[in-house]
Amino acid sequence: MFGYVKINKMDLTFREYEHYRGYYCGLCKYLKDNHGEISRLSLNYDITFLILVLTAIYKPESKVIEEGCIANPFKKKKKTINEITEYAASMNVLLTYYKLEDNLKDDKGIKDKLAYNIYKNKLKLAYEKYPKKAQVIKEQLDILYNLEIEKNTNIDLVSNTFGKLMSEIFAYKEDEFEKDLRQIGFNVGKYIYLLDAYEDLDKDYKKGSYNPFIEYIDKREELKIRADKLISMSLGMLCRGIDNLNLEMNTGIIENIVYSGVYLRYQNILEKGCESNVQQHI
Repeated sequence: MFGYVKINKMDLTFREYEHYRGYYCGLCKYLKDNHGEISRLSLNYDITFLILVLTAIYKPESKVIEEGCIANPFKKKKKTINEITEYAASMNVLLTYYKLEDNLKDDKGIKDKLAYNIYKNKLKLAYEKYPKKAQVIKEQLDILYNLEIEKNTNIDLVSNTFGKLMSEIFAYKEDEFEKDLRQIGFNVGKYIYLLDAYEDLDKDYKKGSYNPFIEYIDKREELKIRADKLISMSLGMLCRGIDNLNLEMNTGIIENIVYSGVYLRYQNILEKGCESNVQQHI
């Protein structure tokens, strides 16, 4: 349920892209060094967006290093690491662990079981540092799991649950920025859940898996209109939250994501979904 909050690389300058990659690669390095090699498999763009926003607000001192990585050991890359990286890595570990735990409740696949057991040993550090965040993440995923067991098709209720989870993750501190950060996190979470459900509808239908849009399996054009409306509303609220922060750092990259990257991502998926549905019924 990750990877939907992305940049539009074509509209970034070379320097902005390198800056963005620095945060992404810094998160990858921090995960490996502090939570083990397995944690890098959960690396995603959505948590990188969290780092961008929180760094722009709190402006922590950052350490920039250059070194190779497993993807390209012969080419050095800039890696930016700060206290926000540590927080984001911990949230990434907590979210991945509890998601794997949920997956095992109804799908006891060997890969999930193996990953869960490995992650179990990596959870302690993140849990001990952020017990309140861990509790909220688990509570919201438990609520989400129960809604899925009920096969609940109230899309607002279901997507709002994941929104509340992400709201807690974005609320780094209890201060003057908390309200806007919670609004941003809530709408990031709602957008991710809605788009993921839309994209996976045909796959879930074939597998007999839960999907809140299942009633629209033969009404894809109607679903497209509804999903477009719901996602557009969430992205509008996301943009409002970003504007309220009056950021002076990472602005070009953040604006690229919320006004261009995210929009292109969801529009491409909406169109692809309709085309796929038409082809399957010809």
